[in-house]
Amino acid sequence: MTTKVESSGWRRLNTLAHYGVKDSAIMALVHRPHDHHTLNNANCTTKCNSCAGYGMTGSGSPVSHCGDGESNSLEPNVYHLVKPVDHDSPCRGGERTHKAIPEIFLTRLLSTKGTVQKFVDDFFKTILSPNETLPPAIKWLFDLFDEAGRRHGLVDPEVVLAWKSNSLPLRFWVNFIKNPDFILDVHKSPTVDSCLSVIAQTFMDACSTTEHRLGKDSPSNKLLFAKDITQYKAMVRAFYNGVRTMPPVTDQDMAAYLHHLSLNHLGQLDAKPALQELFHTYITRYYVQIIETLEVDPDCRSLHLAHKLDNVMCTINGEPTSMC
Repeated sequence: MTTKVESSGWRRLNTLAHYGVKDSAIMALVHRPHDHHTLNNANCTTKCNSCAGYGMTGSGSPVSHCGDGESNSLEPNVYHLVKPVDHDSPCRGGERTHKAIPEIFLTRLLSTKGTVQKFVDDFFKTILSPNETLPPAIKWLFDLFDEAGRRHGLVDPEVVLAWKSNSLPLRFWVNFIKNPDFILDVHKSPTVDSCLSVIAQTFMDACSTTEHRLGKDSPSNKLLFAKDITQYKAMVRAFYNGVRTMPPVTDQDMAAYLHHLSLNHLGQLDAKPALQELFHTYITRYYVQIIETLEVDPDCRSLHLAHKLDNVMCTINGEPTSMC
């Protein structure tokens, strides 16, 4: 009864502020019996005007379904905190209401870049800081790459840098930069997605070992952070050098860390599907190469890993292990 309908026909969902509930107020959940109207709505299988037409967005906020052309409903559209017409929302799909006019948006693009510059710099500094908070797995993996480079006599240091970049920054951080909805309860609108793609591309360029020559015909997303790429490249190199100088992580330390990690998440993950995926997509595909490698490596031969893996394969295929 107290809901306010705007002149444009929009109706905002009543929040705690609407009812005058102050911060730190003590609330109580009171059981409400199902009345006749609620039961009718629960049994309603078709969309009608008496049923609430709320949907869930990526941010977990209920908003109205956009434009019901079949019902021609005169009910006002409802929204939660912001109207879909104010921000990109699932109701608008991928539609962009504005057209890119370079003369107008160039200055806005530069001013926006200046606004987010500090946040981008702070983010890069945070993820490229070789300190005690760095997981031991990263140090162990980077040392493994360095040892592989020395063992194979790689003269070009850019190869090892490419291994490191593809294992952590490009595979892990770029994915989260472009998809914040993976870890945060937010809706990623098309506009936000395009902006994050620019930052992700900048980070990818910083991890690249090749120099990109930019000119007047280069895309704006490349030119936007062109002056900062040199600084970001130096941060990436300093991160790799800092990790290299950290105390080494032994195999025992790595095993203890993984065991501790497993205990912390015990019961949260199902290992069986992971093992099946690992076996069918990796072991089965490269079975011959893996067996040959296990038979050649001295440590693997002493543990009879090739024979054990062969028994596992026979068991899964339903063959007697004695015949393997």
